[in-house]
Amino acid sequence: MSTQSAIITGSNGFVGKWLADLLQTSGYRVYGIDNTDTSRNPSIEYAKVNILEKDKLCDLFASVKPEMIFHLAGVSYLPDADKSPLGSIEINVLGSLSIFEAARIASPSSAILFIGSSKEYNSNINATVITEDIHPLPENFYGITKYSAELFGQQYVRQFGMKISFTRSFNHTGPGQSPLFVCSDWAKQIVNIERGLSEPVLLTGSLESTIDFTDVRDVVDGYYRILKYGKAGEVYNVCSGRGFTLEWILTYLAEKSGKKIEIRSEQSKMRGHATNRYLTGDNSKLMKHTGWKCSIPMEKTLDDLYEYWRNC
Repeated sequence: MSTQSAIITGSNGFVGKWLADLLQTSGYRVYGIDNTDTSRNPSIEYAKVNILEKDKLCDLFASVKPEMIFHLAGVSYLPDADKSPLGSIEINVLGSLSIFEAARIASPSSAILFIGSSKEYNSNINATVITEDIHPLPENFYGITKYSAELFGQQYVRQFGMKISFTRSFNHTGPGQSPLFVCSDWAKQIVNIERGLSEPVLLTGSLESTIDFTDVRDVVDGYYRILKYGKAGEVYNVCSGRGFTLEWILTYLAEKSGKKIEIRSEQSKMRGHATNRYLTGDNSKLMKHTGWKCSIPMEKTLDDLYEYWRNC
C-alpha cells in the first residue's frame, strides 16, 4: 500500500510546523513549499516555490499527486496588509487563485483546505457568538483579501467540482509563534525581564478585548479533520468558543515571573482597527462534521509558550 501524501504551502510558518508534525505522525509523506531556500523542518520534503508561479506549482502537484493540500501561505499579520494592500492582494488572493488553478490542472482529485480568518467577519457585529451563517463584512485589508480568496475558491467548487473546504480561523497561539502576536510577545518580554535583558517593564497595547484563542495544536488537528471528514464547499469556524480577556492572559503570564513587573501601555502596540469587546466563535459545525474538539486548556498553551521562550 502506497503512502499518502500531503502538501503544505507556507510550511515554514508557525502553523505549518505543527501541521507537518501531525501529518507525519498520521502516516503522510509531507511536502512543504515556501519562499525561503531551506526548510525549518528537515524531516519533510521541501521545495522553494513562489505561490504565484503557477507552472512550478503544476509541476509539483503533478509529481506528488497529493491527497491533501493545506494552503497556509500568505500575509498573516494584519498590519503588514495595511502597509501594503497591493502586496497582500497579490499573495493572499492571486496566490490562492494560483494554488486553485494549479490543482485543477495537475491534481484535480486533491482535497484542498483554504485557511481563512475570523477577520472576514465584522468586529462590530450585533452578536457575541459568531456562526458561519453570519455574512462576512471585513473591515481591513487582511480580512478583505481572505474573503475575496474564499469567494474565488467557492466558485472553483461550483464550476469545476473541486474539493475545496474553507476555514475562518480565530486567534490561535502556542509554542513557536512569532512575537509579532500578542501572547508570544508578552511571554518573550517576561522571559527577557527574567534574564535581566530588559527593565522590568512590560509594554502592551489595549487590554480591553476578550478574544477567542485556541491552541495551535488543536487548530492543526481541526485542519486535518476537515479534509479527512468534512465536506467540500463548507466553511468552518476553527475556534475554541471560549473568550479570554487580554488582562487575564497578561496576568497569568506575568505571575510566572519572580520579579515585580510594571505594565505600561505603548502607543506603537495599539491596533488602529476597532475591536469588539467580546467576540467568540461557534465551533459546533466543525465538531459535528469532523468529531473535533478543543482539548488543550489555555493555561497549558500559555505554560508551553512561556517555556518555549525560556528555551530559546
